[in-house]
Amino acid sequence: MKLIDRMLLSELLVPFLVGTVAVVLMLIGNMLFFYAEQFFAMGAPVVAIAQMIIYHTPFLLVLTLPVGTALAVSLAVNRLARDSEIVALRSAGASLRRIFLPLMVVGILVSVVNFWLEESVVPRAERQFRRVRDRIFLMQTAPLFRSNVVFRMREYAFYIGLVERTEGNRAELRDVQVWEMPVSGYPRTILAPRAVYDDGIWRFYDAQIHIYGKDGFAIDAHTAGEITINLRTALEELISPPSPEETNAAELRRQALELQRAGLPATRLWVGYHFKYSIPFACAVFALCSAPLALRFARAGSFMGVLLAIILVFLFWNTLLLARLLGNHGFLPPVVSAWAPNVLFALGGAFMLWRSE
Repeated sequence: MKLIDRMLLSELLVPFLVGTVAVVLMLIGNMLFFYAEQFFAMGAPVVAIAQMIIYHTPFLLVLTLPVGTALAVSLAVNRLARDSEIVALRSAGASLRRIFLPLMVVGILVSVVNFWLEESVVPRAERQFRRVRDRIFLMQTAPLFRSNVVFRMREYAFYIGLVERTEGNRAELRDVQVWEMPVSGYPRTILAPRAVYDDGIWRFYDAQIHIYGKDGFAIDAHTAGEITINLRTALEELISPPSPEETNAAELRRQALELQRAGLPATRLWVGYHFKYSIPFACAVFALCSAPLALRFARAGSFMGVLLAIILVFLFWNTLLLARLLGNHGFLPPVVSAWAPNVLFALGGAFMLWRSE
């Protein structure tokens, strides 16, 4: 049986690599086409575009590895069935479960790798992707500072009374208030009639500083000529919160628990948290479903293997999107909405395998 396992694994390798790379390139092309007009209009440098592609590829891989698994298993089983090799193996006493066992193991291993990408690589890569993208589309135009809005960055909270002028990475501001909550030491506020933001550097002019003790009473107040706060944070971090793709499961769970303790709804965060686990393990589900499905329709030709994989992926992702929509709106519990597509298709694959036996 070890010879059979090696034969099946060799059949999987090429279609898995080709299918995964082809789908990733197709998604990259779709992304470039989506941003093409902005690239040309703003004269985006080629290096920045290449960085966008590199940083966004791990996220695309998380979506593509299940597709590559479905294509590889479908094509491998289709080829073995058309050449009657599966019939020969069954005649020798091997069950379909044993024949397909290496395919299931590969599906599980790819799921583990996919989960590692989702948790360890994608959040950091997506943060870099957003920084590069927003520097192209936001930093070359007027910064999106808004008047009468409070926003937070690190241990500071900022209030801008009036955005007077913006140019590139520079913004001239009026009536600015800053609340600083340091980890140690005393909190303080800065009140400045005029301030300038310049690519992460904040300068406050004619500022008044109020320092407060732990009891909440002011212990010092004085006027300073100029105060500088060096944050060197890209402007996009001020105006757009992290997306779920930039957050791992532990951080999503922490955010959801904080919202719950505050009495606020956290349904969407819990849905995203459970999908962080369910989507990577779609690879194992596709391995289980694709094998008996490809075996049943193998006589229709090799093209049928590709077609079945495409149909299976289409049905699964649309079921997943519907489940996520129902979970986000509270019609399904978060854990059910995340795992229902996996369970549904896994049961279908197990049933087809049982019938094929």
